[in-house]
Amino acid sequence: MASVIRKAYIDLPYGQMHYRYAGDARSPALLMLHQSPSSSVMFEKLMAALQESFYLLAPDSPGFGMSDPLPEAVTTQAYASAVREFLVALGIPSAAVFGHHTGAAIAVQLAFDFPQQVSAMALSGPTLLNDALKTALPEKAKPFVADEEGSHLLGMWQRMRAKEPAAPLELSLRETLLGLAVGDAYPDAYTAVIEQDFESQLRELDIPVFVFAGDGDPLYPQLDAAFAACKRGEKAVIPGARTYACDLYANEIAAMLQAFFSRQSDVELKG
Repeated sequence: MASVIRKAYIDLPYGQMHYRYAGDARSPALLMLHQSPSSSVMFEKLMAALQESFYLLAPDSPGFGMSDPLPEAVTTQAYASAVREFLVALGIPSAAVFGHHTGAAIAVQLAFDFPQQVSAMALSGPTLLNDALKTALPEKAKPFVADEEGSHLLGMWQRMRAKEPAAPLELSLRETLLGLAVGDAYPDAYTAVIEQDFESQLRELDIPVFVFAGDGDPLYPQLDAAFAACKRGEKAVIPGARTYACDLYANEIAAMLQAFFSRQSDVELKG
């Protein structure tokens, strides 16, 4: 079956949210939450691989991609509330959730604040940050001041290439343009993740949680700690994967998600 990924806007109390969707609306819903400063475009290859099994919903987080920014202070709680409004507006009472990096932080916040909304969860690069990461992250999102020489363009390009030096140039270009477009939403999103009590929230969740990361992911060293915080956890490692795992290892991640979420469905049916 050819990949059919559609795009749409939906009006929410906070503003307009842009999203991608694919699959049959009668299939189990899988919500996909992206990293910063990307957008739902980062899931297109993954959506193509999963569309026959799930009803896939991938919103652009407020302030990213083509979604309106939040009118309030940026926190993971505010992001999660907007995502819940998105699900409610689409008539989705409960969904499985997959989040990558910042998306993992929002996913945990969503399940913590609105437990009835999330049936199971997969987290790629879970954001259980140690003190060193909390200190380093603000610098990685520091805005570049525009000047006539265009040094801000080069600065953002170099930042994105450093995340995945061997990535295809078109992927780095896509992420560079998205990074330039978000303005203050970029550092604000990182601050929100730093301020979230991710570990305590994760420990409270009584749902199946699958945590994984590439062994080249900057959050990989925190994977074991995130797994230890899960009441009902599973863990995996993707050799060679880094920040853009969802683009570059789409088939491997699709297979893992398919297997994990299918196991949860089998348990529900047997129960």
